Amino acid sequence: MALSQEDPLTEFVALLKAEGRRGVLGLDCGQGTDGLRFVQSGIHFTGVDPSEENIHAARARGLEASVAAAPALPFADSVFPSVWAVDALAGLPPEDWDGVVQELGRVAAPGAPIAVVLPEARQPEQGAGFTVLRSPA
Repeated sequence: MALSQEDPLTEFVALLKAEGRRGVLGLDCGQGTDGLRFVQSGIHFTGVDPSEENIHAARARGLEASVAAAPALPFADSVFPSVWAVDALAGLPPEDWDGVVQELGRVAAPGAPIAVVLPEARQPEQGAGFTVLRSPA
């Protein structure tokens, strides 16, 4: 499933609500801008980012956030009803993409939606785009 370039977060929230999903893991959450939008939409947000500075800023905004990064997330298997990882593959070499996607699938509940941006090398005919993958059922 593809999300629009205009406002993919709003579309993803609508998908989560339609499926009755009430929580999301935000990978590479930055200072929590997207996290706040999820919370304002009634979706519980747990954010991770490799930058301590970003995590301090996200926590200052009242978000649950911790320092971590794929491909080794500090969570049990199948704990998140959904994953927002639109920046997860950006800047990574293509050989690392599959490992990150596998790790996201590991922490996501069976069949959970995982929003990512597939870099151009993965979709040369379309360019980069917002895509919703599903964790293994």
